[in-house]
Amino acid sequence: MNKKLIFIVFLAVIGTGCASNNRLYDWGQYEQTLFVFYHDPAQKEQALKDYLAFVQEHAGDPRLAPGLYAEAGTFLLEQGDVEGAVGFYRMEYDRWPESQPMLGALITNLEAQ
Repeated sequence: MNKKLIFIVFLAVIGTGCASNNRLYDWGQYEQTLFVFYHDPAQKEQALKDYLAFVQEHAGDPRLAPGLYAEAGTFLLEQGDVEGAVGFYRMEYDRWPESQPMLGALITNLEAQ
């Protein structure tokens, strides 16, 4: 009898753990944007505008996933907007301390140009 009770409790705990899938971060349409960016040039500009709007709209939101500010900065840098790119790189730098060594050097290099 004790084995049955333990098994039922075990299943309940496992089931509860699987059912409570709270998303730690919000990625928005990141994967879809990357797919369009590389595979559908006709819709590339609109996908980038939507992505940048999403990141700007959620700026400061602690649920915004790591790397999204930097990715937005890279998209702007590829379009020649160095000032906008540095702004997004600074957001990533401030929000995610793990990125500071790389982004600090990148920001310094971009500002020196």
